[in-house]
Amino acid sequence: MQNTFTPNINDTFIAMFTHDLKTPINSGIYALEMILNDKSNPINSYHREILNDILNSEKYMKNLTENMLCKYKSDNGHLDLNKEKCNFTKLVKNCISDMSYIVNEKKQTLIFNAPEEDIFINADILNIKRVINNLISNASKYSKTSSKILVTLEVNKNNAIFQVQDFGYGIEINNLSKVFDKYVRLANKQKTSGTGLGLYVAKVITDAHKGSIDIKSKKDYGTTVTIKLPLMSKKH
Repeated sequence: MQNTFTPNINDTFIAMFTHDLKTPINSGIYALEMILNDKSNPINSYHREILNDILNSEKYMKNLTENMLCKYKSDNGHLDLNKEKCNFTKLVKNCISDMSYIVNEKKQTLIFNAPEEDIFINADILNIKRVINNLISNASKYSKTSSKILVTLEVNKNNAIFQVQDFGYGIEINNLSKVFDKYVRLANKQKTSGTGLGLYVAKVITDAHKGSIDIKSKKDYGTTVTIKLPLMSKKH
């Protein structure tokens, strides 16, 4: 007999709620960016700082809602991929720029290393962007103020390798097997906020792209997460 998944009422409610939040959150981000980038009507530094804080909060909420929706779609077998030719190097650079508000808030330094020649993959750009954002967000969240975060992109045989390394609190070895489970947060001592879906969503999306994700960590020395994705076929 074939097993079918029936979503519970809580998951259904959360999915509907987060879906409804997407439009006002995106509208808020668009409006704030329009005001901040309006050169014809400059604003003073004090008000600019306040607006930037609000914009950062909106972006954080957007990431949370997208993770919740991705989790729900995956559980229900509706994680459809719209693959296309993706300049992986450019995408990573754009994500680093988009996530700078998180890193800057903790005065962290993000170092990006990549080959001179751009790397291309066949991917669902929005979903891979979600993976990159989640890993950078986690690295910043579980690292100390003024620490370094290393983001590396390289090619190994037929794979593009994306890696994020932090030098933060690290994870207990006996907890590593749990990091890709839903709603798992393993650094409660740091009192960080979040849903515990970041790595779960990263694995779901990576697996859907026929890639792999690996994590290495040592308590008090930091964590390294490595993603492998197939390179764009030369036939494309």
